Amino acid sequence: MAQGDQGPVFDPAPVGAGLAGAGTKQWNALTVLVDRNRFVRRRRASLLSWIRRQIRMIRRSRKSIYRSLQFWNHDAMAEHQEDAAKSRIYEALLQATPDLLYVFDIQHRFVYANQALLTMWGMRWEDACGKTCLELGYEPWHAAMHDEEIEQVIATGQPVRGEVPFPHTTKGLRIYDYIFTPVFGPDGKVEAIAGATRDITEHKQHEQHLQLLINELNHRVKNSLVMVQSLARQSFTNAGGLADAQEKLDARLLALSRAHDTLTRENWVSADILELTRDAAALYESHDSQRFTLQGDSCRLDPRRALALSMALHELCTNALKHGALSLPAGNVLVSWERSTRGEQELLELIWRETGGPPVQPPTRKGFGTRLLERGLKHDLKGDVELSFDPAGVCFRVSIPLPPEHAEARP
Repeated sequence: MAQGDQGPVFDPAPVGAGLAGAGTKQWNALTVLVDRNRFVRRRRASLLSWIRRQIRMIRRSRKSIYRSLQFWNHDAMAEHQEDAAKSRIYEALLQATPDLLYVFDIQHRFVYANQALLTMWGMRWEDACGKTCLELGYEPWHAAMHDEEIEQVIATGQPVRGEVPFPHTTKGLRIYDYIFTPVFGPDGKVEAIAGATRDITEHKQHEQHLQLLINELNHRVKNSLVMVQSLARQSFTNAGGLADAQEKLDARLLALSRAHDTLTRENWVSADILELTRDAAALYESHDSQRFTLQGDSCRLDPRRALALSMALHELCTNALKHGALSLPAGNVLVSWERSTRGEQELLELIWRETGGPPVQPPTRKGFGTRLLERGLKHDLKGDVELSFDPAGVCFRVSIPLPPEHAEARP
């Protein structure tokens, strides 16, 4: 036996020879009890090196230890360097990730926190080490919730997952998804709780926005189907025949489609009245002359008002083409609009005026177009509607109350 820097060192050769010379029966009774590897740092010639110590206990029987052997392996420096390199890599990854990574001991105290978590807290590790959630300033309900979850992990050995809001030092209130998972010791018991937390604020906002879009889409589809049903019923009820009904329905559906296109380009947030009137006029403009004059500044309407106004403009255009100013080459239509104020309510005043057409006479009966203008539009726009059949040309006026968000959006 030789005396080493860290303790006794056994020479395995004599022991091995003695064991080899023993009888077969005796040799078979010898079993390895422990095989333990351990790195030990020792100082030699003013240099630090790492060696591996192996301890083996050999027994003859369950109660009798035959001999213990301790071997020194002086070639462990490379393994130590490799382990140190791995540790540096792991630490770099832990510090680089934007996720919050941490470890609790079984007393619910933080024993590790990566840089992302320290940044969220606005703390240094020296100020957070060994403290519980409550001691770090968590709200009592929040700290109590995590205490219960940690105890659950310890008791069951199973992970726990949840979501919770928490104020970030620089980003304000954020939503976090987290998981606590057990760390088992050699005895199979939970010796620590590792945690990972991810900021899912943008993801939750996206989910809410998506749900809002789905709800809005369902609402719009239902409204569109109701409108199509109404257009079809009125087109066939007042038509002179099947061909006439089909022509009216096709034209009205086309107008509805163009209004939808305008709103879709604006993500169904709002539509500009200038674009709505241009789209309506474009269907009825002559190739050789300009029949429409549009006067007014940009003004945005919400989807419901935009659709209602678009359908009203289509009915006015259709009536002007068949019976009014657009039925004669010299006829023209002036569409003008401006903002006004009535009390505290801001309004959009729109006027449709026809000139140069045949003399106008009041209709003997009110068809779908007239009812749409006088009743449906008033209901959809929540405003005042006036339709007059002056001999010089049809005049249509509508006052549209503007919601606050659109009333403030002046050019």
